[in-house]
Amino acid sequence: MDIRDPDQTLILRPDVVVTTLEGGAVLLDLKTKYFYSVNETGWAITQLFETGTTPADVRNRSAAWGANGTLDSVSVFVERMAAEGLLTSTQPSPAAAESDFTGAWTPPSLEKHKEPLQRVMISAFDPTLPLAE
Repeated sequence: MDIRDPDQTLILRPDVVVTTLEGGAVLLDLKTKYFYSVNETGWAITQLFETGTTPADVRNRSAAWGANGTLDSVSVFVERMAAEGLLTSTQPSPAAAESDFTGAWTPPSLEKHKEPLQRVMISAFDPTLPLAE
């Protein structure tokens, strides 16, 4: 996958699960068990990758949404998603991805949580935990 190719179609990996929240979303990579938080503009961009889109289309849509002065942050966001392994290349799709964004534009953010899921979850049967009395 060459993220520098603006016409390469990229898609969110099928084993990345998304949960929407007010003001953004949380992505769970089922392969690595890491969580990622995206803000509202990051979520709008992530939705474009659900059915496949190109970096060039992401930039064009972001500019239409009001990112004119911060298009570099859009490129950084897409590069970071690719670097974290959340995106994969795919064949171009005839159906364009749809994502509505009507909020105030802020640079998209992708925050990787410090601990993977297996470290966050605690078993009640873990012998290292003290027993409740």
